[in-house]
Amino acid sequence: MANGGRSELIGTIADTSPATASTAAGSIVSGLQHFQTVTIDAALVGATGGTLDVYLQRRVGADWVDWVHFTQLSAGAAAVRYVMDTDKTPDTGAAVTVGANTTPLLAAGEMAGSRPGDTIRALYVAGASTSAGAAVSIKLTGWQAPA
Repeated sequence: MANGGRSELIGTIADTSPATASTAAGSIVSGLQHFQTVTIDAALVGATGGTLDVYLQRRVGADWVDWVHFTQLSAGAAAVRYVMDTDKTPDTGAAVTVGANTTPLLAAGEMAGSRPGDTIRALYVAGASTSAGAAVSIKLTGWQAPA
């Protein structure tokens, strides 16, 4: 899509993960349905004292369903960056196990399907012994084919 396509920053998720062992919903970004593909640029840091799992969930009716689960961050892990493109991520057609709402189940390092729908949110699961949250920045860029 980058060859001659038009891109637009859809939104940025800029949160701080939970400061205690817990599961917490983060920022919401909508307006994704207008784009043929979405690029995700994530900058993540490990929480203090415990592991951190960062998910992106897509809205399906009244539920939030797992869409992306970044690789689990160990306690105090240094900053790491990820990039994913829904146009480049292979879709095997195989069913994957996903969770919903505040009970995520998608395996670490996985993306379920290729399209997010219109609205996504971040979900954070801070592990035992977490004593301070960490900065999260996830930018979503939408791509459209040339007219």
